[in-house]
Amino acid sequence: MSDLDLNALGRTHLALHNLGASLGVPRWLKVSVAPENGHFVVASDKRPVHVAAAERWSHYRFGWDARVARLFRHFAIDSTVTLGAGDTVIDIGANVGEFSLGAAARGANVLAIEGDPTVFDCLRRNVADTPAITARQGLVWKLREELTFYSAPAKADSSIFKPTDRQNFTTVTLQAHPLDELADGLDGIDLIKCDAEGAEPEVLEGAGQVLKRTRQIALDTGPERMGAETGDACARILKQHGFQVSHSQKGRKITFGIRS
Repeated sequence: MSDLDLNALGRTHLALHNLGASLGVPRWLKVSVAPENGHFVVASDKRPVHVAAAERWSHYRFGWDARVARLFRHFAIDSTVTLGAGDTVIDIGANVGEFSLGAAARGANVLAIEGDPTVFDCLRRNVADTPAITARQGLVWKLREELTFYSAPAKADSSIFKPTDRQNFTTVTLQAHPLDELADGLDGIDLIKCDAEGAEPEVLEGAGQVLKRTRQIALDTGPERMGAETGDACARILKQHGFQVSHSQKGRKITFGIRS
């Protein structure tokens, strides 16, 4: 394990998990982590997953399907939001592609957008064999301009807003684009899933044309904007564009916009 970016506690956690899996602890699956060209490959059950940080292994300790199902629950797929064959989906903040791959498995066509260059490289590798997914590196914002970006892939907290905790991050200057530009030519959008790490209001401000042709939107509006939630600001914008707005009442803070 010495070639992994795991500290002693992380290595112990992985070893104990694999011991438990070998002893038959229910739902636990043995997980392997291997470095590969500057990132890591995690394998548990159905498929290897390229990730930007070795500690992300824990998200796959119950297997690929469990990881996708957890994301679908967070974004209320099949309860508040519908997703099915033939749908057109935009996945903003796609990370390494779990939600996008889950949507494609249901028959959807997906535009997967990820801003962090390191994470995008993993996304690109993970979706390479899935023609229904178009992966695009892009920092989604209200304007086209250069912004300072804080890359913190270990916690999936990469953002244009500086992390407020003490986690490690690196900074890079990136070109940002409005969603109207990144999704130009994409018609009849059935679902936008957005996890922009606090930049959700600006994503909506730069999506005036896209929102006109969008049926549903689900935004992670939890306290990721320097500790502040973004649900109220997003709700105001969504209502201006004719959406009926609701919020999740438990767990992850999600704001929904649904056209009647």
